[in-house]
Amino acid sequence: MVTKPQAEPSFEPDRLRSRGGLYGHVVETLGQEITGGRMPAHQIVFAEQLSERFGISRSVVRESVRTLSSMGLLEARPQVGTRVLPIEHWDLLNPRIIEWRGLGPDATAQQRELIELRLGLEPMAARFAAERMDHDAAQGIVAAAQAMRSALEAKDTFRFFAADSTFHRLLLEGSQNLLLSKFAATIDAGLHVRENMPTTQLSLEAVELHAELAQAIVDRNGDAAAALATRILEQTLLEFEEGLAQV
Repeated sequence: MVTKPQAEPSFEPDRLRSRGGLYGHVVETLGQEITGGRMPAHQIVFAEQLSERFGISRSVVRESVRTLSSMGLLEARPQVGTRVLPIEHWDLLNPRIIEWRGLGPDATAQQRELIELRLGLEPMAARFAAERMDHDAAQGIVAAAQAMRSALEAKDTFRFFAADSTFHRLLLEGSQNLLLSKFAATIDAGLHVRENMPTTQLSLEAVELHAELAQAIVDRNGDAAAALATRILEQTLLEFEEGLAQV
């Protein structure tokens, strides 16, 4: 299967989720308080209290509660009120929830879970990308690996993870599997959180492996691509564990 050539990647992190306005402020604040445990599971949330606390209308409260309910954080019940749901109900792959949890006590556990999830997904995505991406589209992945090397040499952590995010987004999208592609935003959020964690390490070995994976995709070598994707994630998990031991 042949893909259309893709536009040159910008290597800027995907920050598409608006934080502006009263509605955005309420959603961000309550989302962080719930995922951070400051609003514990089963707590009842009263609309009038939120309206008074934030100085907002009931309509803004309803819209904010509706958004948080769609993420599994809140549940509105007739004659009972709105209550905070336990973590088992949360949409844990939602990029906003990932960012919120990354600011709270669950940050370390979430990062490990995300790396382990990627271990199960990205090797297969890499194999499919090698088999299905055309040469021009694969050059985007090569360019992302080159941008990672440049950022490492400049010791620019922000630009490194922006390029890393672009690399893995193009990899997942290059699989031409719509379900795998859906994880691109989730992984972007996870990398953004990881960028700010004390366990974060930038290594030349990781950059070299990304470059080798990009070349395997260009060469249409599915076996090599899958093996290299596995090595990248195994190394990422090892570096994460080693970083925890040093904190």
